Amino acid sequence: MAGWGGARSRSGPAPDPNSERSERRGIPAGLIRLPASGYKYRPKKFPLAAYEVMRPVKDPDGGTMLVLDEEATKAWAKREQELWRQLWKLPQAVAWHMPQNRYLELTVALYCRQVRLCETSEAKSADRTTLQRYADTLGLTPQGLKLNGWIIVDDADVKPETTRKKPADNVIPFPDPRDEWEQLQ
Repeated sequence: MAGWGGARSRSGPAPDPNSERSERRGIPAGLIRLPASGYKYRPKKFPLAAYEVMRPVKDPDGGTMLVLDEEATKAWAKREQELWRQLWKLPQAVAWHMPQNRYLELTVALYCRQVRLCETSEAKSADRTTLQRYADTLGLTPQGLKLNGWIIVDDADVKPETTRKKPADNVIPFPDPRDEWEQLQ
């Protein structure tokens, strides 16, 4: 059963990146713009250990034991590698490669494994639900893009991040009243 009260990641309206409150909470002004052409570099090596496909075999005593199916294991690994390369060509891969999102690389690998698992006839509804959660986390769905604060734009519209200009020497810097208020608290 779900807990009582409290904030949920999908509850309420999305934060307004242009509001002052969002600015104080550290929500960046504007969405991260991802180029529609996608990530242009070679992906890293697939980080997960090889998945071993086991098949049941009758043993001489009449019982059943599991034996490694090498052919199926190779086919599984090939499909995971294919998915890994495809995902790293997407626009979202630009965001995954950013230093603040590097933690998502393992999630991308887990998503590949989950896709492969969901392609089998043994996949359960819980597996498909997990796949959807991974897709949202990685920004592979419209909802996931929104939750991550990403937007896919035409390559011509992607502008490099601008740094704040240093104020001129003849400008007197005034303290931000919000900072003063926080100090008083």
